Amino acid sequence: PVPARLGLVTGTARGTNINAGGKTLYTVEHLLSAAAGLGVDDLDIEISGEEPPAMDGSALPFAEALLTAGLEEKPGQLRACARLAAPVEFLKGETRYRAAPGPAGLAFRLVYEYPHRLVGRQALELRLTPETYLTQVAPARTFGFDHEIAALKAAGLALGGSLENAVVITEAEVLAKGGLRFADEFARHKLLDLIGDLALGGLAFDGLTIEAQRPGHAGNINFAKILTENCTEPQ
Repeated sequence: PVPARLGLVTGTARGTNINAGGKTLYTVEHLLSAAAGLGVDDLDIEISGEEPPAMDGSALPFAEALLTAGLEEKPGQLRACARLAAPVEFLKGETRYRAAPGPAGLAFRLVYEYPHRLVGRQALELRLTPETYLTQVAPARTFGFDHEIAALKAAGLALGGSLENAVVITEAEVLAKGGLRFADEFARHKLLDLIGDLALGGLAFDGLTIEAQRPGHAGNINFAKILTENCTEPQ
């Protein structure tokens, strides 16, 4: 088995990869995001292959599958929630993360910016619950720029990538099957990824507000390490 833990992260290029015992699992963030977003913190996952299926590029199929299977609380087992005593930050270039004590629950403020006329600046605020995750975060699909995808395929990567499982941004237009699901779908998918990467810390957070500016997988993992190191023991 490969535990889903921060210490086992071995790659953050175009996704988050974990490795244990010589076995690498790629792009685990969407599946972990679905579990964390629904409040699932005890789960065995069997994968036949090196990565979870891309599905439609979002976490919604995974979330729906978990709900269809059914979720239940373990008898006699209380969920432990970690808290933060003082604000913490991670800064690198134009990327910034900050977590601070806040009201009960877990809230996010996220800004995604990219110098492209069809992207620009997207900002969102969301208080995370299973309901808000399912309707406001899980459906947001992964996205990429056409020149990046061409380079990846030339290198033998992302060979399964298509409009069936990604939103593609060209110089002239945004290509998305069925159109964009949200006006700020790119920012929402960045939040989806952040939730999945934070899940590798193995903690459930309460009374916390997280801000992220221009997040990405590498930054997510570095921030998750700082956050978990500074949280109080779960109570």
